[in-house]
Amino acid sequence: MMKAAVFVEPNRIVLEDKPVPEPGPLDAVIRVTTTTICGTDVHILKGEYPVARGLTIGHEPVGVIEKLGSAVQATQRGSG
Repeated sequence: MMKAAVFVEPNRIVLEDKPVPEPGPLDAVIRVTTTTICGTDVHILKGEYPVARGLTIGHEPVGVIEKLGSAVQATQRGSG
């Protein structure tokens, strides 16, 4: 399991446990070591940018590669 920032409603984002995803063929799963929010996340929080309830938000992470998709060749597990 992993922790995820989840949109509940305007002005309410909570941390929830979610399953760690499996990567698709061209994907990487990153273990996040540092993160922050961006302007889009602020607009989502304020209700200015409509998203579905339950959406995992945040896309500014830094971390270490935990899993790689079968077709990924440009990097390796453990790099970050």
